[in-house]
Amino acid sequence: MKNWSKSVSKLWRPKKDVARNDMPERPYFYLGDGLALTKLKSGHFLYVDPMEESVCAHLIAHGTWEPWIAKVVLSLLRPGDRVVEVGGHVGFYTVAMAHRVGPGGSVLTFEANPRLAALSAKSVRLNGYASWVQIIQKVASDTAGAVRFSISRQYGGGGHVYVGDNALGGDTQVLEVEAIRLDDLDLPNVRLLRIDAEGSEPLILSGAENLLQQPDIILCIEWDVVQIRSRADPQQVANRLQGMGFRFWRITTKAQLLPVDCNILGDLDPCDLVVARSNPFGER
Repeated sequence: MKNWSKSVSKLWRPKKDVARNDMPERPYFYLGDGLALTKLKSGHFLYVDPMEESVCAHLIAHGTWEPWIAKVVLSLLRPGDRVVEVGGHVGFYTVAMAHRVGPGGSVLTFEANPRLAALSAKSVRLNGYASWVQIIQKVASDTAGAVRFSISRQYGGGGHVYVGDNALGGDTQVLEVEAIRLDDLDLPNVRLLRIDAEGSEPLILSGAENLLQQPDIILCIEWDVVQIRSRADPQQVANRLQGMGFRFWRITTKAQLLPVDCNILGDLDPCDLVVARSNPFGER
């Protein structure tokens, strides 16, 4: 039995070593006081909260987040484009889009969570994009004024406009945050409106009706009908967009666009949608 154990350990030891050697060495620096810096696969550095388990843990471990969606989002952009982003979290998409559009373009990001907004702003400055990126720590909605906003440090990706007893985790807090309408801002020639707002998408779109009249605007929207139903009927939201001339494509895990019939959007499984008046990559 003793010799058998030694033989087994010899068989397993190389496999463990190979697994260790295959692990990528991703630069990660804990800076103290709940702040860390990690390097992404893109080469950008991002300030992250090591206590955040929904997005930051993936960024630290893998150096990316939703790579199939990120690939599509970046492929929609060109140097010089203008972007509006609602729900920026720690700035993964913000920094990537800023790099893509360059100093001739602009990125305007809304992030209501004050801690995440501060981390995003730090990352924008560190990567050298501050002159064409603006982080606004406010809620984008259908009306201006103060709103209640739920946040969690542990599950930072789930922050949302408060709609009742829907705690994110044991550390959930409800803050008062200022809300504004996108239509109250001067936003000409927007190429992309990216929205990831945990169910507040109908409110954001209602406050952006003038913006949506721009003929070439493209939307990338997180579409979760369960979350959206807490604010509006998701099928009615889709019908309203269709009535404005928009069409719908689901982003697949292979970073491809799959056409979606408007009539099924009210029951569609969670996904991210590209919404535009014509296929941004041409008819296929």
